[in-house]
Amino acid sequence: MKNLTIINNPVIAQLGLNLHDINTKPFEYRENARKLGIHMGSEISNYNILPTKKLKVKTPLGTLSSTVVDDNKIGIVNVLRAGTSFALGMGEVFPNSTISFISAWREGVKGNISAKTEYMRGVQSLKGKYVIISDLALASGVSILACLDVLSKYIKPEKTIILSLHCAKEGVKNIYKSYPQIKIYSVFGPSEMNNHCYILNGPGDCGDRSFNT
Repeated sequence: MKNLTIINNPVIAQLGLNLHDINTKPFEYRENARKLGIHMGSEISNYNILPTKKLKVKTPLGTLSSTVVDDNKIGIVNVLRAGTSFALGMGEVFPNSTISFISAWREGVKGNISAKTEYMRGVQSLKGKYVIISDLALASGVSILACLDVLSKYIKPEKTIILSLHCAKEGVKNIYKSYPQIKIYSVFGPSEMNNHCYILNGPGDCGDRSFNT
């Protein structure tokens, strides 16, 4: 799968396992998702894909410069609800980034899975930015594709990535068919799905698990 990279980091793997564990309580779930956002944001900063700038500071004994992430040029998409804590964690790594909100949820109609997007805020501010879409469980991909249909007016696929906790083969393939330029970075996967489009051995409904619903 050309558009998928599995992140191999033992600290991130531990957080990922916590988010799969059935014994993780909702308040723990939110905190682990936030920490996952922090660590995955930091991890991808080392992949030479994010916008950077030269920064020079005065020190007690002179000056020092280095290349740093230019987070003013980064936009984070919080896919409600599951992506909320995850996106806010990334916002801690990129404090000057834009965080936009978009709702997307799946519904089944006569055996077919579709997604609705009825609420969005701040998506216009993503224009010209490098965009990170945060969604913990990338299953069939219909929710992300529904989001991308809305976001496509403001973002460039070649400057967009998806960060995920666990992805399914079908979702990765579906995104590649419509947006081959968009890269996916995930902790686990690619896995199979069951008949209800939930990822086998996956975390379940991350929104419900986060907010005890």
